[in-house]
Amino acid sequence: MLTLILFSVNLLFLSGAVLFTYESLREKEPRAPKVGLAGVLFHLILGGFILAVPSVRPVAAVFFGVALFILLLFLVPSVANPRALKGASGCAVGPVSRFDERDIVFARNRSLPPGSEPYRQYYEGHPEKEAYDARRRERGGPIGRPGAIDGGHPPNVSMILSSFALPAFLASQARVTPDPAKPPVALPPEKAAQIVKGFASHLGAALVGICRVNPLWAYSHRGEIFYGNWEDWGKEIEEPLPFAVVIATEMDLENVGAGPHTPALVESSANYALGAYVTTILAQWFGGLGYRAVAQHNRHYDLLLVPLAIEAGLGELGRHGYLVADQLGPRVRLFAVTTDMPLATDNPIDKGIEAFCRFCKKCATACPSHSIPLRGMTVQNGLERWKLNEETCFDYWGKIGTDCSVCMGICPFSRPNRTVHRIVKWLLPRSYLAQRLLPHLDNWVYGQKWKPKAVAPWVDYSS
Repeated sequence: MLTLILFSVNLLFLSGAVLFTYESLREKEPRAPKVGLAGVLFHLILGGFILAVPSVRPVAAVFFGVALFILLLFLVPSVANPRALKGASGCAVGPVSRFDERDIVFARNRSLPPGSEPYRQYYEGHPEKEAYDARRRERGGPIGRPGAIDGGHPPNVSMILSSFALPAFLASQARVTPDPAKPPVALPPEKAAQIVKGFASHLGAALVGICRVNPLWAYSHRGEIFYGNWEDWGKEIEEPLPFAVVIATEMDLENVGAGPHTPALVESSANYALGAYVTTILAQWFGGLGYRAVAQHNRHYDLLLVPLAIEAGLGELGRHGYLVADQLGPRVRLFAVTTDMPLATDNPIDKGIEAFCRFCKKCATACPSHSIPLRGMTVQNGLERWKLNEETCFDYWGKIGTDCSVCMGICPFSRPNRTVHRIVKWLLPRSYLAQRLLPHLDNWVYGQKWKPKAVAPWVDYSS
């Protein structure tokens, strides 16, 4: 009887090792399949000893008893994270001021031409930024010389630039004002939310959530100028519309896995095009029903999208400063449509991500520019969080000619939503031990060093 029980338990462990090895091979992980195969070999040998060598059975019984006890410890429940359940506002530990778009690295790089009046005004107030910005501007725009890390590989660079052309083309349609002669169509907020979520998913959104807009997440002053509208630079941005439909588009894991090479930016730019397409159509849909709407995409941002996504229940803030989205991790791009149409809203979620990030540190270790903090959170502008060093990150973009994406690729939450990873994601918000042990186990099984992965021939950069 003992032999049958031990053999059956060993068979369960063997099945788990086989499944893990199979999924790791499918994911093209360099290290994890070796760990999985070691587990398979161990349980095959142990199973043989259990059947053939009686003296091994008591030792095996102790081994499995300890293993099952450890597994039972995973059932000790964790305490809900109150910060996560409050949304982005949970990070607030003091007074918070609205962020000024003029201060972001993108605006300083491409919207402050030397010799211009905005240039003079800005650096009179921020002289400490002028030397860095001048050096960075010499490298070019946000990605410097596109595709520099791959020798400017023309096919991929052309894909990148052609995808970025679509948001620029659609930007003039971002702000929608309905016909005042037509009364708004009245829909129950729950029904309106159901329709817009379904429509957004149909158009290509991977995740959709809705929140009330906290004005703190709106920029205070205009800083990005794209179309010669210099009279807008420095103007106060009007208070945002009260509701936001926030969408996340999914970035392909294989292309993100090639970061910091050009396939990662091919993926980013294609997602920026998709997000502009989806949000422009949604804004027009709201306008057609008699409501105001504004598409928020990378050629027309009025707000910070990560806080909006958190409050719309799409995920939590990670150590790297990006949204770690439910099911998809950080390999998403965020967009939104703000509107005055009443909509039923979603709630922030607690998936155990903040607790996991406290112990993981994989993105910080792998970051080529050392821009992600290895230590604890800091407080800036009344917000307690891990604070990315935008300037060193942005400087690295200028060197390599892509948007890097290494932190996205290496993040454990980016892995595909398959059986093993689904079990882990289910455990994290529920298990005290999982939040503390699994980050270290993940680092051991998968490693902390980053190596770009192979991509499909159509987007390969090696030639």
